[in-house]
Amino acid sequence: MTINKNEVRLFISPTPVDAFAIADMTEQNALAAFEAINDWVEIGETENLGEIGDAAQTIPFVSIGRQRVRKLKGARDAGDQTIVVGRDPLDDGQEELIEAEKTNFQYAFKMEMNDAKTPSFSDSILYYAGLVNTKRTGLGDGNTVTRRTFAIGVQIVLEVGSAALSVPVNSLRPSIIGTSMAQASVLTADEGSWSNAPTSFTYQWRKDTDGNGTFADIVGATNKTFTIAAGQAGDAIRVRVAGVNSAGAGSAVDSLPVGLAGS
Repeated sequence: MTINKNEVRLFISPTPVDAFAIADMTEQNALAAFEAINDWVEIGETENLGEIGDAAQTIPFVSIGRQRVRKLKGARDAGDQTIVVGRDPLDDGQEELIEAEKTNFQYAFKMEMNDAKTPSFSDSILYYAGLVNTKRTGLGDGNTVTRRTFAIGVQIVLEVGSAALSVPVNSLRPSIIGTSMAQASVLTADEGSWSNAPTSFTYQWRKDTDGNGTFADIVGATNKTFTIAAGQAGDAIRVRVAGVNSAGAGSAVDSLPVGLAGS
């Protein structure tokens, strides 16, 4: 059994969500709703993240004949989180918390835990949503770091546990940004979409060697961008991309070519 010191990264999405609707979803659909969010902003200088998580109310009942308190589970409460940060007026995440407190909307949060037991495992992630209810500033004395305290009324919490990583899998084919095939023109690879959290990508630019769709690697062309060289102007060009994480490299996928009529 392994424990970890508290090294957590906290993010907020500045786009309001309907936490009530998410709470009514199946766990699978609720998780998909959180994972579809793509505008996370990290909250910096966090000192204390309090606690979150469900606690059921206790419903007691005493039967005269039994003379013993029996207890049932009542409604669940995801809690009220207290976030303490060192005040930084230039921190985008803190500013998003301040803006969220001004509204009556609910916002999504993500905590990335540092608990992977080896590089081949993912870190656990907590997703949750709720209201930003306070934004108090603690001033203290001359020997005190100025802090802000935010209180989050949490509606729902989902945890994605640490698990063995799988190699990245392509779900949307890579493409090429740029269409000019003139000498010195620059083409840029768009990696497309990949599952299983790639941390980097490899690139191999290729050209049609005979004009009949037979592509071969261009020696040394392994960067995200490619500059059309003398003698390549007018050739059909494509790029082969592979997503990489600590589990390894996924299968390389070719983009559609550019430089062909109608491509």
